Amino acid sequence: MRCVWKYWGKLPKFESLSKKTLFFQKTTTLFQQVIHNLKGSFLQLKVQFSTNPRPLLALLLFYLLLFIFPSNLAKHFIFGESYVRGLLIDYLVPTIYLVELVALAFLLLNPWKKPSSRLFLSLIFLFLLSLVPSAAVGLASPLWLISVTRFFELALWLLFGWWVAENIGWNERRKVFAFLGLGVVWVSLLALGQFFLQREIFGYWFLGEPLLSQMGGLAKTSLGGVEYLRSYGTFPHPNVLGGVLSVLLLWFISAKAWGPLLTGALGLVVSFSRLAAFSFLGGLLGFALGASLITSHLSLLTLPSDFDDLSVSRRISLLQSAWAMFQTAPATGVGLGTFTANLPDFELPPGPTLFLQPVHNIFALVAAESGIFAFLAFLLLIASAFFETIKKKRWLLTISILQLVFLGFFDHYLYTLPQGLFLLSLTLGLSFARDSA
Repeated sequence: MRCVWKYWGKLPKFESLSKKTLFFQKTTTLFQQVIHNLKGSFLQLKVQFSTNPRPLLALLLFYLLLFIFPSNLAKHFIFGESYVRGLLIDYLVPTIYLVELVALAFLLLNPWKKPSSRLFLSLIFLFLLSLVPSAAVGLASPLWLISVTRFFELALWLLFGWWVAENIGWNERRKVFAFLGLGVVWVSLLALGQFFLQREIFGYWFLGEPLLSQMGGLAKTSLGGVEYLRSYGTFPHPNVLGGVLSVLLLWFISAKAWGPLLTGALGLVVSFSRLAAFSFLGGLLGFALGASLITSHLSLLTLPSDFDDLSVSRRISLLQSAWAMFQTAPATGVGLGTFTANLPDFELPPGPTLFLQPVHNIFALVAAESGIFAFLAFLLLIASAFFETIKKKRWLLTISILQLVFLGFFDHYLYTLPQGLFLLSLTLGLSFARDSA
């Protein structure tokens, strides 16, 4: 609409004509100018596509990824080692996700060029290099396929973050937020439908929506003494839905994208993730790093919804096991992607059912699986991005990194699930991005 008024104001005057004729003439001229500009843009796009279609296709796939990022649609490869004590463990199932295929496609399509800044790329390769010893440990075990899959998954998403830093300028963030907003709108509407109907809406083939009616151990909340199903969207757990939204909602506030903000806020509410709500409120307050971390530890006592007594004791037990694993192999870790497979050799979490999950702390998980060098390289990567946002005065991303650190202290999805890795890598990429592409 702004473009229309811009052209309208620049149209020639027709002083001698009647108002009706004048309006007709200006409208005709306006239409001609708009068509001319659209034709010029189309021809420019056509020339660019015909001379070198790969960058344009890569960019289109990038924006497609922003739209479908909540998707959990995937092909799972279950084999004997995916079971521990007769229980199928998701973390031990090699999986190829739709969103990862899209990310791989545009990375392969995009022509490689000399990086504008080598710092981010160097930090990525340093971290990947630090994972090699733990990947080698995994290769020497029956879980070699898990280690290989995990290594390439981490490499894929980190290179995605580097692609963002090289090809998406910080001045283009509103366009990025707009496409992310579209993804948030559809997954939040799906989450709202799940809450009101208390079941799945479309089923798995709708971008990986969990088959809630067929799942055991569903996450629920109590309202007025009545139990209600917490909404999953297309995510594996309501906490993942809430955690991702808690970060993106602040991006929508900064862009004044009220539609995605309102819809996403409702999605956050029906996830009933108090940890995510605390992350969102903490982001609004703009906590400093120290205050955020201190308060996050206190939140274990003040936020019982996500952390009931059993949940707290299980998390503590997993942390103790992670520390024991690290002590057994401080240099290499127990093997990339093998935390849950090694867990029975240490202390199993308490509870009426067998609870085999990665430790709910991404820093402890990196240390246990991959050793001290990977842990330090991972910290260096996060800290460098944090200080980069301060240097460039991108305070929105400064807060986002603090939120991710906070969420990473109490859950593992930022390191183990594609939606979490997507958000983490996108934030890192925007942190290192130039002002303009």
